[in-house]
Amino acid sequence: MRGGKAYGKATGLYNEHCKYSEQWNPWHPFQSAHDFQQAQSFSQQTKTWIDKHLRRGLDNFKIESFQSADALRKLLSELNSGLGDDNWIEDDSHIFGTLYYRDIFKCIPFLLAHLPFQAHLDFEPVHLADFEGRRISSEINTGDWWWDTKNQLPTGATIVPVISASDKTHLNNFSDDQHAWPLYLTIGNIQKDIRRTPKKHAWILVGLIPCPPKGAKNIDEAWHSAVGTVLSQLRHLDIARPGLKWDCADGFQ
Repeated sequence: MRGGKAYGKATGLYNEHCKYSEQWNPWHPFQSAHDFQQAQSFSQQTKTWIDKHLRRGLDNFKIESFQSADALRKLLSELNSGLGDDNWIEDDSHIFGTLYYRDIFKCIPFLLAHLPFQAHLDFEPVHLADFEGRRISSEINTGDWWWDTKNQLPTGATIVPVISASDKTHLNNFSDDQHAWPLYLTIGNIQKDIRRTPKKHAWILVGLIPCPPKGAKNIDEAWHSAVGTVLSQLRHLDIARPGLKWDCADGFQ
């Protein structure tokens, strides 16, 4: 059984910068790898701490990209992951505050087209067995679910399993010490060794669900309502019919 039809060559953020060749700065909007590394460490500090550190000149090498916490915050807002800020949606109807979430139908093709994952993607179901013929299940595409679901799809379709995860976290101090439940998304086509390695960045932040205050009621109801909003596009997708066609240039249709 084969995977679906290929509509063209996938393109991603790396392709976008190929035209710049040697002039492309991989640390943009920072001027150097050193400045980028400093920004990473500063992002967990308070605004006051960052400003004091920069004024005292405690860094062994001069930071050229920013000289204040406000300047750092502006640069962080300019970081381009390939998705863009315009993919964020604000929903003020949540009972515990504003729900921020992304269009997941833009996140999924981003993962599919991410060049570092090119050699680590599975699109077809397979059966694995050991030397004695016993069934082996490892990746998602080796299980019965993939085979059973494949039989429900129209000819030429390919399965893209969506996996979500969440925990409660503390947003950085640039966010006024707010708390939120982040909701992350990845796809089962990415092999698990890559998907489970944090440095591979196979998970995309797709939602920030506001945490309830102490003593709040209806927490579970609010949580499921927010998650349902973020994943609502999947809920209304009928895989047995046309499903979704992803054109490399135009996105999902």
